Amino acid sequence: MTIELGKTYCTDVEWIGRAHCGRCHIRKLMLFSELPESAFDTLLQPIDHFLYPPNSVLYEASTHKKFIYSIRRGLVKLVHVAPDGVYRIVRLLGPGSVIGLELLDGADGYHHTAIAINQVDLCRIPVPTVKQLENDYHSLCKHVGQQLQDQLDLADQWIVALGTGSAKQRVAQLILVLHNLYADKSDAFILLNREDMAAMIGIAIETVSRMIAEFKRQKILNKTKNNLYTCDVAALQKISQQD
Repeated sequence: MTIELGKTYCTDVEWIGRAHCGRCHIRKLMLFSELPESAFDTLLQPIDHFLYPPNSVLYEASTHKKFIYSIRRGLVKLVHVAPDGVYRIVRLLGPGSVIGLELLDGADGYHHTAIAINQVDLCRIPVPTVKQLENDYHSLCKHVGQQLQDQLDLADQWIVALGTGSAKQRVAQLILVLHNLYADKSDAFILLNREDMAAMIGIAIETVSRMIAEFKRQKILNKTKNNLYTCDVAALQKISQQD
C-alpha cells in the first residue's frame, strides 16, 4: 500500500505528504535542483511526497496519470511486457532520476510499467506543474533534456554490456553495472532477485542462480549483514572480458 500523510515541511527523510522543494535535504540531486525557492510559491498543482513498499506498481504502461516521478531514495525498474508475455526490464533508475518523462514529450501514456524494487521514496509531480515551471525557468528545460539524454545513454550502455557475451559474462557485467551505479558509501549494493536479473540480460533464471552461486563460492560476490552485497570488481571485469 502506498503511504501518504498530511502536510508538513519536507526536511526529514522519513516524512511523507506535501512536498516543500525549497527545504528538500537532497534537492541538489532532484529535478528542481537549479530553481530558486520562490519558484514554488505559485504552483497551480502541488507536488506530493510518497513512500512505496517493495514490488509496488507506480504506474502501468499505456496509462496516462499526468504525473512524473522524481526518485529520492530506492530503485525503480521500468518493465516492458511483449505481446507474447515475455517480461523484460529495460531500465533501472535510482536517486535523482525522473521517470515518466515521456509525458512531457507528448506521449499519450507511459512507455513502460514502473515497479519499486526496494522501498522507494519519491516526489509525484503533476505534468502541468513541470510545464508551468519550464515556461518560467529555462534552466529546467535543459535539466529535463539532460535527464532524457542520460536515460538514453544508460539504455545504450545496457544494450552493449548486458545483451552480448556468454551467460557468465552477462551476469558479471550486470553485477558490475549494479555496483557502479548504485553502490553506497560502504561499496555495498542491492542484488536483484534472480527473475529480475534474468529479465535484464535475457537468460534463464536457473542459469542466473547457478552463476550467482558460483560467484559466491569463489568469494567474488559476498553478502553483507544488511542483505546487501559487495563484489570483487577486478575479478568480475576479468570474467566479463574473457574471449
